[in-house]
Amino acid sequence: MPRSPVPAAVTLALLFDLDGTLMDTLDAILAAMNAALKEMGEPPLSREELRPLIGMPVVRQMALLRGMDEAISAAVNDRYYLHFQELVRKGVALYPGVREGLQALSPRPMTTVSTRRREVGRLMLRTAGIESPFTVVVGGDEVSRSKPAPDLVLHAARALARAPSECVVVGDSPVDIAAGRAAGAWTVAVMYGYGNSAELRASGPHRQVARFDGMPEAIASLERQAAKP
Repeated sequence: MPRSPVPAAVTLALLFDLDGTLMDTLDAILAAMNAALKEMGEPPLSREELRPLIGMPVVRQMALLRGMDEAISAAVNDRYYLHFQELVRKGVALYPGVREGLQALSPRPMTTVSTRRREVGRLMLRTAGIESPFTVVVGGDEVSRSKPAPDLVLHAARALARAPSECVVVGDSPVDIAAGRAAGAWTVAVMYGYGNSAELRASGPHRQVARFDGMPEAIASLERQAAKP
């Protein structure tokens, strides 16, 4: 009897969120946001207010937290980015295991799925010393709809010349998982970031990791699943 063919190995492309996933930037985000708000004559935000909304565009954050109209929140966004970049240039903290984990995951194709502007994302990766594993950097400023819409994930997949079903979205927020699923990609939730743990689990990630050093096995597990007929 002829032997059944062995399924071909699958190598998935990796699409990483940045803030709360690779980098712990909460203090810088809060400081930059409050500096921008002060310049606009607005009261500061607390850490508890801002943390659950990290990953959303600033304009949306301001609409939810302050009821700002788009013109004012766009001005806040511009001021915020100026302050944030100044803080990033002073240094970016990586979560434990990220540097080693990215090396272990290479040479898989990698890109970003952060709502950050592309050049700001590139600055963050460069400052943190982890730009080299990334095949290309894409930004939230390159699509018209932000997460949880699938646009950024689809754009990132195209940048790597991959179908969404050949990609894994890795993030710490329910909007990351929702965007990945909406695009038809695999998803991994990191449970140490800024997202609410219960909401993150409820968003239905295909895998979840408590620490980044669990990422290589999570990705390998998805590749085995993807290879099944």
